[in-house]
Amino acid sequence: MYQLINAGTVLGMFLQVAPAAGLAGLCYAVVRLARLRTRGVQIRWSKEALRVVFVCYLTGLAGLVLTPRNFWSHLWGLICLGYSGTEIQFSGGSIQLVPAFVRWLSGQTTLGSWVKTMLVGNVLMFVPMGLLVPLVFCRVTAKKMLRLAVILPLAVEAVQPWIGRSFDLDDIIGNLLGILLGFALYCLAGKAAAKRKGKGQKSNICADGGEGV
Repeated sequence: MYQLINAGTVLGMFLQVAPAAGLAGLCYAVVRLARLRTRGVQIRWSKEALRVVFVCYLTGLAGLVLTPRNFWSHLWGLICLGYSGTEIQFSGGSIQLVPAFVRWLSGQTTLGSWVKTMLVGNVLMFVPMGLLVPLVFCRVTAKKMLRLAVILPLAVEAVQPWIGRSFDLDDIIGNLLGILLGFALYCLAGKAAAKRKGKGQKSNICADGGEGV
């Protein structure tokens, strides 16, 4: 299990943060449900389930992009083996302002399997953000999602050099595309739902009810 977690694969990175994400979701669900019951509010289980999923996702995402280098491998080494062969690095972050595709065209780098995995991973990692935000929060417009798609990746990358990670333009582009792709999937789902209902307008499928996007 330890070897799988620290294999450096996409699955391994997911497994590294999955327990923390699940614990955060469980804690949120307990507190949230207790609060709703105290207020005597009728619980909409589908809505609350979406909120829990969103909390789990945010926790997992933060664990992947806002922790120092080697943080999880160090932690899991201590948990599984009682010692760690790696050290958490809080410094040494670099800045890369030239996209990998440009560097590949100029012959400065090769698009190996790891580079391709990271490029695709940076897109897929943020697809749930673009999908879940309009589902959990209503009245989210395309303009607001575009703003989020620009600001959030920039904010994440701005923090990373201070915690031993790298500021990489590829990450920003990939994260931005991931959010927009997720939002596009949300819009397509809304249109499909409206078509099934035979309506001429986009169906509201957000968790809070009310007006759609």
